[in-house]
Amino acid sequence: MILFVVLTPSQTSLISFLEKVGLAIVFILCCIIGISFTIRPNWIRHYFPKTKNLEKNIQLDFKRSFQGHHPDCLIFKNHTIQLRGKTWCAGCLGLFIGLCSAIVIMILYLITDIQLTNVMSLLFLIFGLFTLAVVFIEILHRSRHAIVHVFINSLMPVSFFLITIAVSSITGEFIYGFFSILMCFLWLDTRIHFSKSRHRILCTECSESCKMFTVPI
Repeated sequence: MILFVVLTPSQTSLISFLEKVGLAIVFILCCIIGISFTIRPNWIRHYFPKTKNLEKNIQLDFKRSFQGHHPDCLIFKNHTIQLRGKTWCAGCLGLFIGLCSAIVIMILYLITDIQLTNVMSLLFLIFGLFTLAVVFIEILHRSRHAIVHVFINSLMPVSFFLITIAVSSITGEFIYGFFSILMCFLWLDTRIHFSKSRHRILCTECSESCKMFTVPI
């Protein structure tokens, strides 16, 4: 991504206000979709046939219940957090907070019409990519404190904002900012796969017999 930005020629070096508005609209809509998945992760599956996972669901329903998208066992206790009498997935709660924050920051960036210098944009890009690396490392080597997990996950959408505006500011083009948003979806999917992999490892090492995350889909 850094090489992509550095080697991309920019004729104006400034993205127009209309392009900023278009980029902000796309970014905010993507954040809203992301928020819906943090609240109901599997809502999109209601629009697809359920026969593929029917056998798996029948096998697992009687073993353990789920709270905050995780089995209610001791090994996953620090993956959830209690908030106002409700159990939340710590990762989803962090992403929810981060996505809401990213929307607010994007709106402020738009209405203030700030023009970033190339040096500032490059620093934002590096910091955004560094934050992504921290998020991925924390996913693979989970902290024992759910609050830490919430905080680090809340930084991920903010890093998406920093990367998007940095790329669009340096290149002066809407299309490159839009490409950055597409990359953010891939990074988010990477986070999901890392999380699933970590869940399977914990489930495999657990002495309990339920093995909720080791049954193949």
